[in-house]
Order: sequence, then structure tokens, then C-alpha cells
Amino acid sequence: MELRRVGLALRRGVRTAAGTHGLRPVMYVRVVTDQTEGWGECGALLGGTAADPSVDLVYESLVGGGVARLLTAAAARHGAVPEAVEVARLYNTDAVGKMSAAAIEMAVLDAELRSAGTPLATRLGAALRPVAVGAVAGIPAGHRLGALVDAVDALVDQGYARVRLKIEPGWDFWPVKSVRERHPSLALQADANGGYQMGADGEDGAERLVALDPFELACIEQPLAPSDLPGHAELAKRLETPICLDESLTSLRRLADAIRSGACAVACLKPARLGGLFAARRAEIMCVEAGVPAFVGGFFESGLARSANASLAARGGFSLAGDLSDPGGYLVCDPCGYPEVRGGSVIPSAEPGVGPHPSAAAIEDLTEGCSWFSALG
Repeated sequence: MELRRVGLALRRGVRTAAGTHGLRPVMYVRVVTDQTEGWGECGALLGGTAADPSVDLVYESLVGGGVARLLTAAAARHGAVPEAVEVARLYNTDAVGKMSAAAIEMAVLDAELRSAGTPLATRLGAALRPVAVGAVAGIPAGHRLGALVDAVDALVDQGYARVRLKIEPGWDFWPVKSVRERHPSLALQADANGGYQMGADGEDGAERLVALDPFELACIEQPLAPSDLPGHAELAKRLETPICLDESLTSLRRLADAIRSGACAVACLKPARLGGLFAARRAEIMCVEAGVPAFVGGFFESGLARSANASLAARGGFSLAGDLSDPGGYLVCDPCGYPEVRGGSVIPSAEPGVGPHPSAAAIEDLTEGCSWFSALG
């Protein structure tokens, strides 16, 4: 097995209520067998989020024993790598464990699929059909409304089926109003990244979000802190706009609690956070059974993980446009590549495997660190 740290950067910094994303280091996992090799990608960001560990923490955890768990399990099977569906059971259920499991599961699954000649979409029970693609508009420098509207205009011209506006206290009513007036029929979401509080005075007060109801948003995403399910349930009673949860959905149990409490009317499901593609598929099934619309969220992935997300999004339960835009549009360099986005949609790859492997030339230029681990026993 190999862990490889690769330094990527965003073309433009994306500012949110939780901070600005500029650098995008990626950790790749490579599993080499006697038949083939598989690649996985870790979703963890540079500094982490309120719900997710940093890429450094995940890397340290894998070097410190996470990789050995898979190698030990393989040794106990006389050298046979555990099946991908079994990988998550080898890891802790905390945030670091889930990110670790998701990356290694992807690599093992990629190797399995390539050996079998099977596309990921087929393995996940999805059709190779066009999937609607959404895009994100960050908070512009200086809170300039004109810059925001121009950015959304450009996304609409590119054919995106949904635009998610980043909002924060003091930057909510006017940006949403301006974009809605410019694009009356656009599928529009507002993403607060947990920036508001129930009962707070002034701009931080979540109750002020009722002013966004007239703009017919598809949802307001993560208005409160991830841990505050009761607050989200209470806020949902005051808003006409559905509440979407993102950072709050860290496990299948958490998803069930959120739906049961009335805190979650729309779900943003991220495979890396939930512990892998199979966990995300189970979460999608739960949403279908509960009648909760869902979409596949993103972590500014390279083409490998984003291709995997596109295949997952082709399952029927994902009824809303996901974060599936071409990584070449936001990364200075995507070492992997991605299916072509046409007319606001992308068709999952029909090639065997999870997604396109990184280009050897590109990844060598971008590599910041590499660790090899030999099989045990």
C-alpha cells in the first residue's frame, strides 16, 4: 500500500461562513495486488471543518496504524485483501476513522472493479444515465453584490442545474434577493455552514432567515452548528423554506435522528464523511424510505473521488443536483481527469473502476510526501 500527499490549489479562493478555502492538499491511497492496483482519495480538507478532521490528522492516523489494519486483515486471509464492503468494519467510527475507511474502501473497491471489468455505477446499482450537476458561488471579496451576480451568471451560462449560494450573518437577504431577481427560475440554495444561532440578537440570529422564504429556495443548508439538531427542528417550524443538513450528518444513526426529529427536510450526503460509498448508499436508501430528498455533496475533490460521487449520484434516490462539477473548473491542476459535463449534466464513467487514476507525470510534480507499506506475514 502507498499513501501519497499531493499539493493542489483552487483557482479562486472559496469563502464561506466557516472560512476561506484556497489550498486543497489531497491524500491518495494506492492498493497494489498481484492482479491489479486500486486508487482511493481522502476527502479531508487542509484545516478540516466543524465536523471533519484535517488531512494531516487522517494521514497521521493511517501511518500510525490505519494501513496496518488492512494489511493485518489481509495476512489473516492468507494474503487476500478483504472485500471492499468489509473495509469500514476495520476502522473506528469517529471522524478520523470514517475518513480513513472511506479512502481505503475506495482503493480496494477500485482494484476489485478493475479486476472484474465492472464500472462503479453498476456495482452501486445505478444506471449510466445523465446526472444533474450543481455549482457553488462563494462569498465575494468585499461583499460585492455585482461580483456575486456576475459569478452566478457565468455558472448559469455554463448550464448548471443548481447554484448554491454561500451565506453568513450580514450576507444573506440581499445576495439571495439579487440572484433570485436576476434568475427567477434558477434552482437556488443558500448554504450557511453553521453560521447562525437560535435566539441570538442581531445578524447572527437564525430567526432572521425567515426573510428568505419569499425567494423560493430549494433549501437553506446547515444554518446552525452541526451538533444542534433540536435547534434545527425548532427553526424548521418557523421557516417555509426546507432545512438541509450537511455537517450534521456524520453517521447513519445521526441521519436517522435528524429525520426523526424533524431537523432534516433535505440531506446533503458526503461519502467521505459517512465512511465510504457503501455507507452513503445506505444513507440514500434511508432518505428514500423517509421521503427526504437528497443530493451528493462534495469536498472539492480531484477527478478520482468526484467521478465516484457522480456514479453514486446516479442512484434514483438522489433527486437533487449534486456537487459534481468538473474539478478542472476549480482546481489549478486535476491530476485525474473527469467525464465531460454537457448541458448541466454528467454521465458516470462506463469504464471499470472507481474513476480515472492520477496521471503519473502530474502526480510526480505535485507530490509532497509518499509512504510505502509492505504486506504483513
